[in-house]
Amino acid sequence: MKRSRCWTRRGDLEKSREFIKRVICLLKLTGSLLLIFAGTLLGFTESRKLTVRVESLESFLRFLSAAKTEVRYSAVPVVQIVARHGRELSFLRECVKRCGQGEGFADAWKRAALNSGKGDGFAAHDIELLLSFGEGFGASDTDGQLSHMELFSGLFGTNLKSAREDRNRKSKLYLMLGVFAGLFSALMLC
Repeated sequence: MKRSRCWTRRGDLEKSREFIKRVICLLKLTGSLLLIFAGTLLGFTESRKLTVRVESLESFLRFLSAAKTEVRYSAVPVVQIVARHGRELSFLRECVKRCGQGEGFADAWKRAALNSGKGDGFAAHDIELLLSFGEGFGASDTDGQLSHMELFSGLFGTNLKSAREDRNRKSKLYLMLGVFAGLFSALMLC
């Protein structure tokens, strides 16, 4: 009888070892899948940033176009122009909100661009252009405003073209790098 218990214990021990090996294998597989998913998600996030920048630049150019029309045909203050046509971008909404709280337009524009410009997807050089635009927006007569907006439409148009090229060139690259980084990490785990 003692022998049978001994064999039973050995059998149980072998079963336990086999079970532990399977659990470890399952954990490695789960970890590998999570690493692949995380890498893919990271690549997708970086790729999405490029698309968001393009969309933000397009929105700002639409705002500039509407603002040009507004300045050309009506003599309304710039805060009203931003309030009417700046709903697509959070930094423009913040600018209107700050102006409503009594802050001057130039200061409100500057703070809004610095605080919310990055969140709208603008790159650092886009934010610098926004700051430059805000310094001259509403600071001259109608002809001066129109030429100011025309100048910045061209500058933002150039940035938009560059952003589209970056998106087209780098978007798939970021996705693939994310997937391969996840796969490499998963292989290193195993």
